[in-house]
Amino acid sequence: MKNTIRKLFYLFGLILLIKGAYATKIDTTQIVEIGGIKQFLTINTKNANNPVLLYLHGGPGAAVSAHKDAVTGKLEEHFIVIHWDQRNSGETLGLNPSPVLPTVDIMTKDAEEVMSYVLQHFNREKLVVMANSWGTIPGFHLAKKFPEKISVYIAVSPVISNLKSQQQTLQILQKHFQKEGHTRAVRQLSEVKVPYENVTQMLIQYRWEMEFGGTEMSDEQFEQLLSYFQYWEKMWMPLYHELYNINLEKLAQTIDCPCYFIVGNKDYTTYFKLTEEYFNRLKAPSKKLFWFENTGHNIPAFAAEEMQNIIINDILPSTKNK
Repeated sequence: MKNTIRKLFYLFGLILLIKGAYATKIDTTQIVEIGGIKQFLTINTKNANNPVLLYLHGGPGAAVSAHKDAVTGKLEEHFIVIHWDQRNSGETLGLNPSPVLPTVDIMTKDAEEVMSYVLQHFNREKLVVMANSWGTIPGFHLAKKFPEKISVYIAVSPVISNLKSQQQTLQILQKHFQKEGHTRAVRQLSEVKVPYENVTQMLIQYRWEMEFGGTEMSDEQFEQLLSYFQYWEKMWMPLYHELYNINLEKLAQTIDCPCYFIVGNKDYTTYFKLTEEYFNRLKAPSKKLFWFENTGHNIPAFAAEEMQNIIINDILPSTKNK
């Protein structure tokens, strides 16, 4: 009888242990009022005691929550991963289009509200901010303004100076295709003005940037992209032009939280040499730049596993006790 009772207690304790283990998982979505509109968050982790990581997607307008498993799935073992579909992006756009055209000021204020909500919701003092491409604009804003709330800032393919980056890349492309005797590329690139006057100029430079990197874009693919970006232009081109006035070399010479950069050594969209120059001058409590060999701008799309491994193996330890 005693043995039977002992076995029952053991079984009951085991059930509670298993139930408790599963209870720590989080797999949910939330709709939160941010900036006066409904905004969409996904929250995923294998353990609710993990540090919190807020992911700021690129674009602008390119939410990744729909394919987040490919981008940050491995990180869910080690972090509470939060994807925020920014206004006029992804599920947030589906819920309610922004009543006004987004601006950098509006987007950075949204980011502040999201960070504040996340910290309060999880009762944390700090979180990790991970930003990609355009997302590094609000990301650097948070790191500069609220370093005490950020244990680590991770900038993937960061935007340092949109103006200088595009000017220098355009010159590189023009010289390259002149040397190659590629008359069509030379002719089209001669029509590009930086700052871009329209999305056609943007895509012309992007097309020959891809060709320069070894990937050909057909006329049909160009026309398909142009059709999409003509829609994008109406919503985002005013904000995009604001980026030409932002230069982190002047705005953020010092950031008072640990900073990690993940950069492709073939990134001509946000020119990698500008990023390296800025990183070398940046003052931070600790910093490190991780180079991805033979990789262009879109690291989350083409090198997500390697990106996550670096975060887990090299950056995660620094979040402990922060």
